[in-house]
Amino acid sequence: MKEGSKILVAYDGSEFSKRALKEAVDLAKKFNGSVTLLHVFWDPTVPTVKKLEGTEIRDQPTLKLIADAEKLLKGEKVNYEMRSERSDDAPYVILKTARDDGCDAIAMGSRGMGGAKAWILGSVSSRVVAESPCPVIVVK
Repeated sequence: MKEGSKILVAYDGSEFSKRALKEAVDLAKKFNGSVTLLHVFWDPTVPTVKKLEGTEIRDQPTLKLIADAEKLLKGEKVNYEMRSERSDDAPYVILKTARDDGCDAIAMGSRGMGGAKAWILGSVSSRVVAESPCPVIVVK
């Protein structure tokens, strides 16, 4: 990591992603960097219901998830950005965001809230590790 590093956090509200967020915050503080929290929302049937400081929020559980993460980020006093994207291909969105934003690292949990779908199709973290343009921190 270098001074001013940009760390992307794949966040779904699971305990593993909360741990990844905390690791990313620690790194951002250590290297005077910033955190981009990315929540990939997969259900295309739910319409956008609210914007939270430029971040599209699609339902009440997502609003709570993002708000809880933002409390932690504000309390830690790190530079941050929050995003929510609709897609059924979370690894693609994570990898594209990391490439497009020139991220220096990606932090994510080893298990998320994907359940059976993730087990059948392969884990999000495995695909991100395999295809990432930058180091990936996988937190258990």
